[in-house]
Amino acid sequence: MNRTLKLLYGLGALMLGTLLSISLINAIVSHENIPIVEEATDNSFPNYIEQLNNYYDNYENRKKHFHSAEERYYLPIEEQENCLTCHSIWPHSKDVKTRAFNNQHSRYLTCLVCHIDEKPGRTISFDWYNFGVDNSITRQGPYGILNITESEMSGAHNFISKILPVIVDGSLKTRLYTNYNAPAYFEYRQAVIAGEQVDEALVRQEAEVLISKNARDCISCHSEETDFPWEGLGFIGERQDEMLHSAVVGMVQKYETFYFPSVFE
Repeated sequence: MNRTLKLLYGLGALMLGTLLSISLINAIVSHENIPIVEEATDNSFPNYIEQLNNYYDNYENRKKHFHSAEERYYLPIEEQENCLTCHSIWPHSKDVKTRAFNNQHSRYLTCLVCHIDEKPGRTISFDWYNFGVDNSITRQGPYGILNITESEMSGAHNFISKILPVIVDGSLKTRLYTNYNAPAYFEYRQAVIAGEQVDEALVRQEAEVLISKNARDCISCHSEETDFPWEGLGFIGERQDEMLHSAVVGMVQKYETFYFPSVFE
C-alpha cells in the first residue's frame, strides 16, 4: 500500500511539475504582454533603391560613378544619342535574364548597331568612332580589341569611342548617328517642358525611321556564322576568337532559367 501511494505521489508531482514548466515557458515566450512600440517615420528602414534611382537620375552623378571618376573619359550628354530623349541610358529591362548584358553593350556600341533595320539594297557596315574627342584616352585606341595582359585590355579607359553603323557607298561612308542635342529633338524637349502641344507620334516616327522591330540577338554577332565585321573593327587572333565563342552567349543560349539563392530575391 505504501509503495502504491508513493508511486501515485510521484506521478502527481511529475504532472504538476510538467504543467508548471509549460506555464513558465509560455509566459516567457509569449508576445501578448510585450508592448508594441511604433518607430517614428524618420527612423524607418531607408528605401535604398529609391535613393539610388533618384541619385542616378542626375547625369553628373552617373558620370562620377561608372567605374571611373575622370570626366574626360565620358562623352558629354549633348553628344550622346538622341535615343536618350525617350529612353534611359540603361534602357533594357524586359528580359530579366539578359538585360544586364544588353545594357553593358552601351559602353561599346551605339543603339543602332543592334536596332538598325537592315533593308535589302542598303549596305550597312560598322566602324569605330571617337566623336571628335582627342585626348590621351582616345589615343589608346578602341576598347578591348587586344589583350595587353591577363587583366587589362587595350583602351581599357576609353569610354568615348564606340562602334556605330555606317552606310557604305563606294568610298563614301555615312555615319548613322544623331546626337541628343540635334535641333529637332532639342526643340521637342523644350516644347514639352513649356507645356506646348506637340505631335509625339510624329517625333517618334521620325526618330525611329531606321529602327527595326526586332533587335539583333546574341548569336547574330557572337557565332561562327556571323556577318559582323570583327576583324575589320580590329579584333584579331585571340580577341576575335573570344568574340565568336563568348561564354556568356553560350550560357544565355543553353540555360532557359537562371537560379539564384533566395537571399537575392
